[in-house]
Amino acid sequence: MSIIVTIEHTVEELNAILIALAERPFKEVAALISKLQSHGQQALNGTAAETPAPAAETPAPAAETPPAA
Repeated sequence: MSIIVTIEHTVEELNAILIALAERPFKEVAALISKLQSHGQQALNGTAAETPAPAAETPAPAAETPPAA
């Protein structure tokens, strides 16, 4: 069973990770590089990532306030 871990990095940090991965043999890191690029592009475009955010990070709906009298 795989465990999903969510982490946050700046674009600069992700670029550094990709550069470091590029030093490894292609067949070892190709899928990981592709996944990082896909998730990064989705984040930049403001689209949802493939993995949903944990419930604790999902904002609750705003409470309705009654109209002022």
